[in-house]
Amino acid sequence: MADAHAGLAVSREFAGMGGTIEVQLVNRGAADADGIEALFASYERTMSRFLPDSELCALNGAAGAPFEASPVLFDAVRLALEWARATDGTFDPTLLDELEAAGYDRSFEQLAGGVPPRPSPPARHAARWRAIALDETRRAITVPAGVHIDLGGIGKGFTVDRAIASLGDGANAMVNASGDLFAAGDGPEGDGWYVGVANPFEMGHDVAVLRVRDRGVATSGSARRHWTAGDRRYHHLIDPRAGVSSDSDLLTVTVVAATATDADVLAKTAYLLGSRDGVRFVEQRDSCACMAVTLRGDVVRSRGIDAYETH
Repeated sequence: MADAHAGLAVSREFAGMGGTIEVQLVNRGAADADGIEALFASYERTMSRFLPDSELCALNGAAGAPFEASPVLFDAVRLALEWARATDGTFDPTLLDELEAAGYDRSFEQLAGGVPPRPSPPARHAARWRAIALDETRRAITVPAGVHIDLGGIGKGFTVDRAIASLGDGANAMVNASGDLFAAGDGPEGDGWYVGVANPFEMGHDVAVLRVRDRGVATSGSARRHWTAGDRRYHHLIDPRAGVSSDSDLLTVTVVAATATDADVLAKTAYLLGSRDGVRFVEQRDSCACMAVTLRGDVVRSRGIDAYETH
């Protein structure tokens, strides 16, 4: 944990959710940063599939019995299922078995050296997420036996939104969880928050810089989170139609949306749909825009992204 003070701003970085969490607060004190750091630790204990004693692991082990969940886990699962419906299953929170079959059975930091080759799972013929039942009254989740939930596709954005909400109305802050962020207010200089869109082909360089106020921004893709098993390259974005790592023509997608959760899910969905259908899907959502980099190095921009680009 590290704090830095510049004028009225408090800046902090700490490890969490398999990466680095960055918090920038204007007109706030260290106690607010403490609260956000504690919130991330709590939410990770709730939603992580890598912590054997997490609440999510307990839910996945319930084997078809109703599981009375905490408000945090229930809300996260409910949102994940809403997004599965909204994307017609392109965003699928029940791909844990496929992720593990591809070798993503431990935190990404532990995959750097590669993993032993594993057979690919068979193609999927049913949307397992449709079989998950929610009981709002009891706050209970029933996951059928053999179905396992992974919240990695929504957890960071969800936690970022909750962290910003914890600051109350009128906050001037940015919380960034390894590229999934929300920028609230006018920024430290009063002209918005500046967010670089990294060039996946040239480390340390950006393809664009976005200026945002009260918007979520998230980047997804296979440029950073990938590993090898035998002689094959895998990544964490599973195509639910095939049950294996997607062969998208995109390398990265950056989405601007009303919330970090929306941006998080839409970036993954757009990646899976590819440069044509993915950009179109984002354009169909209210107040959303995106910028994508293809495997060939082309930059594809949606309608509306120019409102955020600095020139």
